[in-house]
Amino acid sequence: MSETQSGQGSADVAEGVVSLPSRRFHELDALRAFAMLLGIVLHAALFFMPDAWSKAYSAEGYPAEISGIYTLLFFAIHGFRMPVFFLLSGFFTALLWQRRGLRQLAIQRLKRIGLPLAIGAFTVIPITTFAFLWAFDVEEASLFWWPFIWLETLSHLWFLWFLLWLCAGFILAAKLGIKFSHRVIWWLSIPLTLVPQLLMHEPVFGPDTSDGLFFNPIVLAYYVPFFVFGAFLYQRDIQVSRWWTLALLPALTVVLFSGLTLLYDVKEDWAKPLADVFQVAFAWLMCFGLIGLFRLIAARERSWVRYLSDASYWLYLWHLALIVIAFELLVDWQISVHFKFTGMVVGVTVILLVVYQFGVRYTPIGTMLNGKRTRRRAEVGVG
Repeated sequence: MSETQSGQGSADVAEGVVSLPSRRFHELDALRAFAMLLGIVLHAALFFMPDAWSKAYSAEGYPAEISGIYTLLFFAIHGFRMPVFFLLSGFFTALLWQRRGLRQLAIQRLKRIGLPLAIGAFTVIPITTFAFLWAFDVEEASLFWWPFIWLETLSHLWFLWFLLWLCAGFILAAKLGIKFSHRVIWWLSIPLTLVPQLLMHEPVFGPDTSDGLFFNPIVLAYYVPFFVFGAFLYQRDIQVSRWWTLALLPALTVVLFSGLTLLYDVKEDWAKPLADVFQVAFAWLMCFGLIGLFRLIAARERSWVRYLSDASYWLYLWHLALIVIAFELLVDWQISVHFKFTGMVVGVTVILLVVYQFGVRYTPIGTMLNGKRTRRRAEVGVG
């Protein structure tokens, strides 16, 4: 791993603004979109796991080997997806700070994160809640309650609430003159992640979930080192090597399966703390490995990757309600479980991409989510 100093010195200029080339990190854009889109796969898998959204499991009695596949898929994704996302968020937060300053950083984050969360609280969250009530035959007499369900749960939009708090903390730290380029961040991030992991209680591989307006500070503390390390990567201008991809090999084999075995199969008192060590190691190895992998496969600009990167935010906002509806429509079909799962994921993705293209991308909604996009002018050829 090599390192340059072009990312340093921002604290010597007002608000951290420096004159930097406007390089676009195509590989990290692609990885961020990948992490977003995996949310569709993650939530679809929950319908085929016991003790999760188990209506399908209890109705059809899936064999253990079938439910085991989706349980493994869920835990593998859950163990790294949000750590990767928050690390990238820290990276792009530091980038925006250096290029535009703290004031523009705050404005941009309120527009891209705060405003969608506020609108989603009265649209996405109630509609998603209604979909669950309908699919699981839950009777709810008061229609008045649904628009204010965000007071109880932010559903899958909880990460936007966490991001606002992390960005606020970043801005405060920057105003206090705290630098994110000190090498101590490199050495402390991983062990600091272990502390909140040891304090978590949910029987899942990976971090606990905290989707309430009054969130669990332990869960937020778990993501702080990833966010700060992302800022460190940008501040130190760490040059990502393609060899980082090799970190995926131990992560997806020894580390993942050792952690799962210790968490679920070993009943000794020492097993849970050791499983926590493996869970943290898995998250960090996947972060490094995926950054290296996307450096290898997505370092140059591709229009379709850029398009998916833009669309992924919209897809994630609305996918959960459609996943629930898709499952309810497919649950009684006498077809393979794997066809149902694939149909849910692909069908919801295609529907939301079509809506994005024709009803969102070039509208004020698209501008709010990704900035203004303009249609390409058709090229006229002469035959």
